[in-house]
Amino acid sequence: MHDQPRNQADDDKARLLQNDPIRKRIRQLLRGRDATMREASLAIGRGSSYMHQFLERGVPKALRSRDRSALAEWLGCDPEELRHDYVPKRRPAKPRTPRFRPPQLPNAPVSAVREMAVDASAGPGALNDDNAAEAARWYLPDAMIRHEGRTAPENLRILGARGDSMEPLVGEGDRIVVDTSRRVPVTGEMVVLWDGGGLVVKRVEMLIHTEPPAIRLHSANPAYEPYTCLVDEAHIVGTVIWAFSRL
Repeated sequence: MHDQPRNQADDDKARLLQNDPIRKRIRQLLRGRDATMREASLAIGRGSSYMHQFLERGVPKALRSRDRSALAEWLGCDPEELRHDYVPKRRPAKPRTPRFRPPQLPNAPVSAVREMAVDASAGPGALNDDNAAEAARWYLPDAMIRHEGRTAPENLRILGARGDSMEPLVGEGDRIVVDTSRRVPVTGEMVVLWDGGGLVVKRVEMLIHTEPPAIRLHSANPAYEPYTCLVDEAHIVGTVIWAFSRL
């Protein structure tokens, strides 16, 4: 029941396309050049069936400016001869999904903390500014330093960890933040000290009733045995308050 209306509509459309003056002009120019629709399509940089679709099926309804200019140049005519009064509408651009923007935080004051280039065999004064070169400079929030760290920015130094004796707490390549104002050994704290052979990071255990006074130094890695060091020989250069690890 619906075939006849559909065929009639197709016939009406075909008749309109045949009588369209712009399409008639293009067909005339193609005949004069002895060219095919396929050749015209490829000449303007389109797919091989583009001109057939345009002339015989009405898709697109009108040539866009770029195609019209390229076809007119190839056919040797004025582009205005191929212009329809109908201007094809561009499809509205799809709304872009906004990129995630992190919330704007208030400008919090920060302080510079120096990362020192210190060798493992450096002596007890290794973190003194006169004895070590600056490797980098970190900027940490003042609130973090003063309230969480309970110290002043000028007391802090950052060191690169080496070896695996303190794994899994501190691994090779991690950064440790050392408070150089806290040099008195306290049981349970992690310190950087010069034990007579080099700079090490260890947990401290104060030994009581020893003469002369001594401390025991513990590694986090059970593969390393604890060892004892005289307090006078354990030159503590600071207490570790943070460790930064790359995950």
